[in-house]
Amino acid sequence: MRSSVSSAILLAVMCLACVAQNRVAGDESARVLSLENMWNQAEAKHDAQAMSMLLAETFKYTDDDGSFMNKAQWLAHVNDGVDRYDQLSNSGMSVDLYGDAATVTGEYRERIRERGKRVVHSGRFTDTWIYRNGQWMCVTSQATLISH
Repeated sequence: MRSSVSSAILLAVMCLACVAQNRVAGDESARVLSLENMWNQAEAKHDAQAMSMLLAETFKYTDDDGSFMNKAQWLAHVNDGVDRYDQLSNSGMSVDLYGDAATVTGEYRERIRERGKRVVHSGRFTDTWIYRNGQWMCVTSQATLISH
């Protein structure tokens, strides 16, 4: 009898720990998703200062055309305002947490003006975030166009 009571208590404690852990993981997933949305706002507004706060010093970006940029190059690109956005949004985002690291996958849609013409691009992206010094920072981002 004592063994089954001890087992029941142990099981209950383990279940409570799992629930608490999932709640925390859910909170962290929500934080990372909100940072993804802040990314879109900063990029669409050409706010390199706000964007800089989201990126690790070692940030690397691979664009949908295969071009590669480090943090300074990406921030210069954002600041230049080359891409004039009418819309920039994400959908279907999913966060996978691995301790102090997270990957976000999803789809993006952008309506931009290129050389005076309005163009719509759709694609998929993968962003990798790390948790350091009390905050999440993006370390890599990669975009791939979806052909229609």
